[in-house]
Amino acid sequence: MISNQLWVWAVDHRISAAIVLFVLMLVLNTGKRRSRFFLRAGVSMVVMCLCSWLLRTLSDEWIRNVYLQAMCYSVQIMVLHLLFVGCSFFCYRANQAEAWYNGLLGLTILKIVWNVFKTGSSLMMINGLDAPWGQYSVAGSLMSYVVYLSVGLVLSFLYKKMVREPPYHAPVRLMIVLTAVFVPLQMVLEFCGHVFTADKNALFLYYLCAFLYTVLNYAALLMISELDSFRHENRTMHDFISNKMRYYEMSHEGIVSLQTKCHDLKHQIRAIRSEAGKARFDEYLNELEDSINEYSTVIECGNQTVDIVLTEKNILCYSNHVKFSYMIDGSLFNFLTEREIYSLFGNALDNALEAVTKIENPEGRMISLRSNSRGGMIVLQVENTFAGDVSLTDDALPHTTKTGSGHGFGLRSIQRIAEKHGGTMTLRTEEGVFRLTVVMQPQDA
Repeated sequence: MISNQLWVWAVDHRISAAIVLFVLMLVLNTGKRRSRFFLRAGVSMVVMCLCSWLLRTLSDEWIRNVYLQAMCYSVQIMVLHLLFVGCSFFCYRANQAEAWYNGLLGLTILKIVWNVFKTGSSLMMINGLDAPWGQYSVAGSLMSYVVYLSVGLVLSFLYKKMVREPPYHAPVRLMIVLTAVFVPLQMVLEFCGHVFTADKNALFLYYLCAFLYTVLNYAALLMISELDSFRHENRTMHDFISNKMRYYEMSHEGIVSLQTKCHDLKHQIRAIRSEAGKARFDEYLNELEDSINEYSTVIECGNQTVDIVLTEKNILCYSNHVKFSYMIDGSLFNFLTEREIYSLFGNALDNALEAVTKIENPEGRMISLRSNSRGGMIVLQVENTFAGDVSLTDDALPHTTKTGSGHGFGLRSIQRIAEKHGGTMTLRTEEGVFRLTVVMQPQDA
């Protein structure tokens, strides 16, 4: 059986931070798991523990200078943070902003846990008491893990309760800048904790100050996440209002156009009744047919918001010579908010329209929209033809041809809506057809 001294010095002190960070990685990540997740998670844990063990062994066994040793401890913090981010990509389909943010949050929670642990231990030491979790034994070590994980899970639970969603849409550069600020400061604190805390009272004050600093970091990260959610909501609300205004403008233009057409039809009817009009009878009929086709683009499917979006896109399809077919029951989507409907249907059809209009031959421009209910799940499927090749990113999303801040925003918005309602979004290409499938679970199911 392993001895207390061997366990504490050769195992526990060298991998405890890696184990806590690994658990936090599993708790904080909300992205879709990659294939063979448990194998990937096992490999990630082994790599994190092995790197942590090697760095601590190097500093404890081979380095005698206290400053170099403290520097090695600081490097361990940076390495574990980078491994956290890398393993998040390895195990989950996380975007870059989410992975870097979770890395900062995980490191901050780890340091809060550590500072709570050490503040309590140093306070008891000042009063001549021994902390039960501070005993150099297997039992004391296991008790320390209970403290670590309990505080870490509580902070993770509070984070998920206080924050509506992680900053999925935040600029990646912002997350990298925050990492370049927060991580070096944590490394400086780690260095100071090993060099300038020989006195008991100084040790307590140091860990208390470090605890307060990491709590401020935690609050700052929560605020950043909330600000990103607020910014995202403003953008979606702006899109929502823009779509509404565009529909009202389209309706107004339609009314004016209809009045004009009615006025023209009166003259055409008089002309048809004349002798000259009888000779152009077929021509007049063709004009009437075109008018009817133009105003038959209005769609009614059982949900007013879906009607608005589909009517607008149907008119765009007609004007761009795109064959648009649909078989949809709008009432299936009553559990979605208006903004979610605009984002889901609007982005899906905008992407399809962008793809089909690049096809030179109008005969090859086709978009199909289908919805149905299967086993308590709502399935929406959008298919469109496309020209050229479609390549997917690491997130299984197609490379966009758009530039600017909206790069990739549309499909990610669809993906988030699907995940919010307990479903998934999948993309497939087959024989010149791009297929988007969204599966969701209604709230009342």
